[in-house]
Amino acid sequence: MLESPDIEILDYFYGIPNCPSISNPEQYKKRNKSMQGENSIGPMRRAHKLYVKWRIKSTRQEYEDTVDLRRRLPKDMTKHRVHFIVQGSQLYVYLVTPERRSPDMPPNGPRAYQPLKTLTIYPDQPN
Repeated sequence: MLESPDIEILDYFYGIPNCPSISNPEQYKKRNKSMQGENSIGPMRRAHKLYVKWRIKSTRQEYEDTVDLRRRLPKDMTKHRVHFIVQGSQLYVYLVTPERRSPDMPPNGPRAYQPLKTLTIYPDQPN
């Protein structure tokens, strides 16, 4: 992961429990590993949760976090993306909208999406 070179993702789940979702393939999960990138395109249900387990390579410390997405995502996810980054012990989750970012709005989130309006949906941001 270019954004988090000292992080190894061990497991993940994005979706609705007991429904078709995006998750770590079983053959990786059995070895306590995961693919270090995932991209899914096309219509899918609005996710209820994001679970991520990771390890800091330099310290071997492991962390995990589960984010309830039901009130954080728009009802219509058409052309939106959810992107997460891990920095140390903190998980950051971004909603990348299809809208162009206005010049007076500072860039936010992953560098690849800086031309687009990107919102931090986790952790909660101060008002």
